[in-house]
Amino acid sequence: MELRHLRYFVTVAQELNFTRAAEKLNTVQPSLSQQIKDLEREVGVQLLERNNRKVGLTEAGQAFLKEALLSLEHAERAIQTARQIANAQQDQLNIGFVPVAEMKVFPYIMPNIRAHFPELKAQFHSLTDAEQFSA
Repeated sequence: MELRHLRYFVTVAQELNFTRAAEKLNTVQPSLSQQIKDLEREVGVQLLERNNRKVGLTEAGQAFLKEALLSLEHAERAIQTARQIANAQQDQLNIGFVPVAEMKVFPYIMPNIRAHFPELKAQFHSLTDAEQFSA
């Protein structure tokens, strides 16, 4: 089952109208109807009652909607977590320095850096001139 199918189902279930749901999803109604039929076939139950005038949720559809919403919420949380981890890695600064900088430079510049970039993780590495050059 694809997340797309869940998103399509949730939108139809919330709109209770295939045309409005298709517009909201930026797709065409026949394609949306087919996707919902494919989902119902995969699940093995009818999720929506539909006729020419009305769309409604079956009892199974109501239960499925609750779980589909949770699944989409979990998927979104997984995406956000992955992005936060990636961004946290981007917000890391590695500083190689000669020992004298620790006492002469850092006390003056680090408070300003911390004030402007509070989320920045700074890693300090005491290196010789040759180690700094190769790094």
